[in-house]
Amino acid sequence: MPDSGSLEIDGDRIASVRTLAAGRQAGRDGALCAMEAVAYLAGEPLSDRPACASPVIAAFVRTWSDGLPQAARDGLILPLLPRLVGTRGPEPVERRRAGMVADWLVRVHLPAWFRLAKLNVEADVLAGLPEIRDPGDLAGLCDDLRRARNRAAIANLTLRQTGPYVRAAAWDAAQRAAWAAIRDDLEAAGGPILAAGWDAAYAAAYAAVRASGKAPLEPTRRALEETALTLVERLIAAGQTAPDAPHLADPQP
Repeated sequence: MPDSGSLEIDGDRIASVRTLAAGRQAGRDGALCAMEAVAYLAGEPLSDRPACASPVIAAFVRTWSDGLPQAARDGLILPLLPRLVGTRGPEPVERRRAGMVADWLVRVHLPAWFRLAKLNVEADVLAGLPEIRDPGDLAGLCDDLRRARNRAAIANLTLRQTGPYVRAAAWDAAQRAAWAAIRDDLEAAGGPILAAGWDAAYAAAYAAVRASGKAPLEPTRRALEETALTLVERLIAAGQTAPDAPHLADPQP
């Protein structure tokens, strides 16, 4: 599959997609969700799993777009869509992309919530972990992520005793998108690696609970939204370079 730079997209089609719906629409009343719009731009039958797009990127963008408010959906996601056409890569590229998403969850998303909770030493340890280049790399981080979850949970109320806003803060649209992008890989890799992923998710949620009432949550969520956009940019670029090519790490929120 050629990359998006080698595919010509009808400019009239791009101009006709002016807003995005949440969830599959199948073109009802002219509405399209993000990945249906990519299929439309590529001239494919309408589907939220277009053949032209990277499965990892598609899973991330599909879930992220659906979880955003309308203005953010159109502002963040809509401009990306033409660049998703032609991003499907060979298996090594898709595995590399899944590793990049896992890396964002562990070394960007999780430390951001730890810093908000004033767990700065632990945040620095997490951000300084070796780069995750494949979901299987989580096998070497199981102990680190379990410790992070336990540390964040100390002296906290349980998640069930907190309000829905606090519980949802660390499980926002971008975090859910990352899970959608790597869930199959984590499940296929086996119980310990899947458990490490859940430890990372719960550690972020516990840290948000710890920070609640002491610091506003919204700035961290918004900063992570920006790093998620950077992540998508990098996922697109990964198909245009060799899987082992070096790259810069995500900026810290």
